[in-house]
Amino acid sequence: MSAVLAHQEPPSPAPRKGDQIRARIEANRLKRLAIAEAMKQEAGVTGHEINGENFGGLAYIGTGKILSPEGQNMRQLYTVAHECGHIFLHNAPPGISLASHVMELEAESYAHQAFREHGMELPRFLSQWGRSYVGSRVEKDRAAGIAIDPRAEAYANGTRSPYEPLRMVPQTWVLHKADPNSPRITMPCPKQGTKRTLMSEANDILRSMASSLFYGSAAAYIGLKILNIWIPMPDLFEGARADPRWALLPIVITAGLLWANAVMLWRTMRR
Repeated sequence: MSAVLAHQEPPSPAPRKGDQIRARIEANRLKRLAIAEAMKQEAGVTGHEINGENFGGLAYIGTGKILSPEGQNMRQLYTVAHECGHIFLHNAPPGISLASHVMELEAESYAHQAFREHGMELPRFLSQWGRSYVGSRVEKDRAAGIAIDPRAEAYANGTRSPYEPLRMVPQTWVLHKADPNSPRITMPCPKQGTKRTLMSEANDILRSMASSLFYGSAAAYIGLKILNIWIPMPDLFEGARADPRWALLPIVITAGLLWANAVMLWRTMRR
């Protein structure tokens, strides 16, 4: 009499706790990367340059492209959402002509609402950092003589919610469809918000150019005077006193023009 022996698979080892934790971390990372891709698509981002060195970001206004981290954790994903907000709201008129502090206010609100749209809540420390960032933009624009939008000041001091209605939102966002009265999102209304005419924008540019030219020229003159202490340049400074048109003046004016052009380039490429 022969017996048939059935082969049984050996029992699988019980999953270790460390393996489970690593699996959850990887699953969360992949989930955030998928959300980052969805955010870019709904905002109309046309190109994404990965910033692997830090958490900073940049939106190339007018091109649809962004520079930001990949979005593997909450901090990186916050940067992605913020830059997506710039592309969606400021890549074309009327958003492209808004003051810097208004742009940052809108991008911060967009980031908060994009997080909520994708089932997440922006961490408090990132939200607080964003308020401080908007406040710094308010002070910078005020120093440049730009009229300040009171909404940005209210946001910076903590009295305005980031979930106040935006001028427009992506059509793929669905929370407002489920709850039309929700303050989180609103239907598109491009004419709402700060209005800036071509004349006001031109005045801002001229003021910025003039101040940049003055400060750049002054800095060049002071720098040459300091350098003259260690490396005397009698031909330059004596020649400037004799005939300033052909000695020191062209140098400092050229330096001022170079600085003014650098400032305008930064203004064009700002977030």
